[in-house]
Amino acid sequence: KYKICRANEDLSGIKKIILPGVGAFKDFMKKIKQKGIDKNLILKSKNNTSILGVCLGFQILFNKSTEHGDTKGLGIVEGKIDSFKSINSKIKIPHVGWNSCIYVKKNPLFNEINNFSDFYFTHSYFLKEYDVDDKIAETEYFNNNFVSAIAKKNIYGVQFHPEKSQINGLKLLKNFYENC
Repeated sequence: KYKICRANEDLSGIKKIILPGVGAFKDFMKKIKQKGIDKNLILKSKNNTSILGVCLGFQILFNKSTEHGDTKGLGIVEGKIDSFKSINSKIKIPHVGWNSCIYVKKNPLFNEINNFSDFYFTHSYFLKEYDVDDKIAETEYFNNNFVSAIAKKNIYGVQFHPEKSQINGLKLLKNFYENC
């Protein structure tokens, strides 16, 4: 069973949250702040509600982003989101398509999903200045490895789109529901 939550009161009694994301960090944060959902998500994270951030939903879990100017995120997990162009101006963005996740730490989110499995990505920003203990998978793009999945207690995040990643993505979502 699932429930689409569009307002703060919709989050009442929810035990697991998936934060989807397509769009821009600044706009996303503005919208959830206007509705007061940001404070509720922070409170729920502290009260052990399992949260899975997907793509932009992953990015807002962190302290801030440089997308369209510095914007404060939820700060549930330490880290900063920055453009791939900050690494090398010649990197092609957005990073779109299938790419492999390399596990750096065992985690129930990836149960029964082989290491180096492909997932579908579409993003121009990546995580930096993070706690290395939170990283559970990374992905290589233009000779640079970036964090593609994190886990910190009850908080999980993936830079890719499991809902577009066929069997591996469906298994990851099932793992989140059943094991995280």
